[in-house]
Amino acid sequence: MTTYTEDDVQNALKDLEYGVALATAATRHRVPRNTLRGRLQGAQSHGHAHGDQQRLTAVQEEQLKLWILRQEALGYAPTHAQIRSIASGVLQRGGDHQPLGRKWSTHFVKRHPAIKTKLGRRTNWERINAATPDNIKHLFQLYTTVSWIPPRRRYNADEGGIMEGQGINGLVIGSL
Repeated sequence: MTTYTEDDVQNALKDLEYGVALATAATRHRVPRNTLRGRLQGAQSHGHAHGDQQRLTAVQEEQLKLWILRQEALGYAPTHAQIRSIASGVLQRGGDHQPLGRKWSTHFVKRHPAIKTKLGRRTNWERINAATPDNIKHLFQLYTTVSWIPPRRRYNADEGGIMEGQGINGLVIGSL
């Protein structure tokens, strides 16, 4: 099964407008010929055709995605359960008290290519407690003794990365 995006379909349709043969456009953009034929006859994309079946509106989903990215930037990437809880709360405020489907959060992630599910890592508490102002000053004082590394080549990086969850090892949702 080939995977293609809506952008691939739109690019293939543009090729068709410029006179490229349907088979050539389909091959060039890796889009099934039947998909292009259907679009030429007025068919809608799957996401557009079933948009009214989405529980959250497109604006609500976009806001939820932006919130996820913001939380990850702060070091607190949310879990699938937290995302489901927030979505359920939004729906309940709107009067929709039906539970979300079992795979709702997985499908939510698939609908938004800017986010993905990944493994969160716990940040060791000793490392957090060791980041004191005195230790940081000491580190920069040591930099002055390293003359063979030019200042433009010096940077601070933590080999452990950012904390991608709320101190738990498990699956979280965050940026690519």
